[in-house]
This record gives sequence, structure tokens and C-alpha cells, in this order.
Amino acid sequence: MHIEITRHSLHHALQHIAAGLPSRPVQPILAGIKLQADAHQLTLTCSKLTMTLKYQLPSPSEMLTVQQSGSAVVPARYLIDIVRSLPGGVISLQMAENGILHMQSGQSVYRLATMDADEFPDMSPFDDRTSILINNGDLRTIVGQVAFAASTSEARPVLTGVSMTMQEDGRSLKLLATDGIRLAALTTSIDAENFGNPLPSIVIEAKHLNDYSKMLTDAASSTQISFGDHDIRFQTNGFIMQASLIPGQFPSTDKLLQPAFGTEIKLDTASFGEAVGRVSLLAGDSRVIGMRITEEGAELFATSPDIGDVTEAVALVGRTGEAITVYFNGKYMKEIVNAIDSEQLCMRLTGRERPIIIETTHGQDTYYILTPIRSAH
Repeated sequence: MHIEITRHSLHHALQHIAAGLPSRPVQPILAGIKLQADAHQLTLTCSKLTMTLKYQLPSPSEMLTVQQSGSAVVPARYLIDIVRSLPGGVISLQMAENGILHMQSGQSVYRLATMDADEFPDMSPFDDRTSILINNGDLRTIVGQVAFAASTSEARPVLTGVSMTMQEDGRSLKLLATDGIRLAALTTSIDAENFGNPLPSIVIEAKHLNDYSKMLTDAASSTQISFGDHDIRFQTNGFIMQASLIPGQFPSTDKLLQPAFGTEIKLDTASFGEAVGRVSLLAGDSRVIGMRITEEGAELFATSPDIGDVTEAVALVGRTGEAITVYFNGKYMKEIVNAIDSEQLCMRLTGRERPIIIETTHGQDTYYILTPIRSAH
């Protein structure tokens, strides 16, 4: 293998796939990045078995020339650090017969031991049952509005994922995430022509979705999402992620949305989020803050033993229903408010111990549910 590539292009590709590197590789070869060069492209691959990331660079081009085809697995940590430290210019990568990769840029010359590329696990065979196309900008937005609510605990693996379900109308996709305390739900419209076979409800790890969406810098392009029996694949502009689906049944959330409510308030999203952040400063380790709603208005409050307390009046855009006081996790409420993309939000309460429903002013296409805390103590 012998290639010449610009430092910017190689660094850009490595940034896209670095999330595919496992923190504790179960196999030594997974600590490496596979380089595969042929007459048409250079492919970089990282894998943690349950998720694989690939980035493809076309050749020949102004940024890449493949002088000789071949492959190698290079220690990821050193390759990433070296490329990051090099100045701009062209990097030459050439494999010697003894398995040493010669890497040269300007006056710097590195010789890196490599691993056998044949031992590197490739993406598993993929049976494309259904495919849809989503704008990259829209995908990045909806992932940010839902995935944060997924659990980080492995106690219930299915809750570490995001549920994706095609609605009965065949024109929309519903995403759900919950950690058992909070829930985020969003329904997005998609052109029916993009659908193939009916899509069953599937669950993909939220972290994988976040890792992929963060790399979607070209908001004008689109991602093709392909659904298989056991895997899901995302692809845009030479950037590919294939991840294993999480087995198990995602909990039903239909009964959480109550048609009747005792109190409804409307708030300015940005102002309310800032107020929650300020009051949370004195919430202590429990992160519990209270919200008191009366005929005169609303206020947030918190107390931290041996430190002090805080109250802050909150302006209401509208209010109906009875007076009520509820307690909730300030951090969770702040994250929900930060995910809302409308200028105003609607909050519905049916009692001190009933779930708090938070909707955008766009309607019920996006909503959040937060379990209140019974007491501040």
C-alpha cells in the first residue's frame, strides 16, 4: 500500500470515525484503524463490534492519490495523535514488506508497526429490508431533541436506546427515548416514496445516534437509513455507520399522555430554561427544585441545607386551571427545555405526583414527560 493524502483530508476522516474506537477493546486489533486503499478510494474503518464506522475518500483527487493498493491496521491512538500534530501539507503512507508503515510529512518520518488487516472484523452482511432518506440537518436536530433522554445505565439495556417506529400512515417516523424518569418523543414526516417494506419498531443505542449525528456537518445533504433484521445502517457522503439493534421490547408510553389535566401554563422557553438553571444552583446534590403556580403567577424555588435558598418569579404567557406546587429534578427539566426548538412551551399538570407533560407550541409532534418528585426532602 502506498498513498499520498493531504493532512486536512486524513484528519477530517479520522475525526468522523474516532467514535467507533472502543474504550476497552475486547480484541487487540480493535484498538486499530483499518486503512484499505484501491484504485477508486481509501476507506478508513473503526469497530467496537456492535458499531462500525467507515469513511471513504475517492481517488484519484486533489486530496488523495493511491499509488499502490493494499491494506493495514494502524494503532489508532498514535495515528490520530500524529496526524493532529502535523502541519498542513501532504502525508505519504507506504507499507514495507516487513509490515512497517512508513509515514512521512515534511521533515517528519514515522515508522509504525501494523496488524494484519485480514483479522479486522468487517461490517456484517446487511439485508436491507426498508430504507428512508432524511435531510442531515433535520436528522441532527431530531436526534438532539430525543436521544438525551435515554438511560446511561446498563440495568435495562433497551432503555439505553432510541425507539424508532413507522406510524400507520406510512408517512412519518416516531422516535422515543426514556430512562424511566423522563421521556422524549418526536414524530417527523418523511416522503412516503422513501419507504420500502413496513418498518417494525426497532431500538438503536442512543450513543451511536449521537456519535453519527455530531459528524453531520453538511446540513444540505441527506442520510440514507437502511433497516435490517438485526442491524441499522446510516450513510451520507462516504460516511457510513452500521450498528446492531438492541433486542427487547421498548416500554409502552401511550397511557402516560392523559387527555385531562388540572393546570396548564405557557412559558417563554428561553427565559424558563435560564430561570431553572439559576435556581438549580442552590438545589444541592439532590437537584430538586420546586415550582409553585398560583393565581398571581408562578415561581421557582430551591433550598440547600447550610447554604441558603432561592426563589425566582417566572413570567407566564398563559395559565388555566388550579393552583399547584410540584417538585422535579432541575437538571432533567433544564435538558428538556434546552431540547425544545419553539419560542414557547406548554406545561400540563394533573397533580403533584402525576407526570408533568411538556409540549412545544408546534403541537403534539414533539412532547416530553418528566416524573415529579414527591417531596423536596
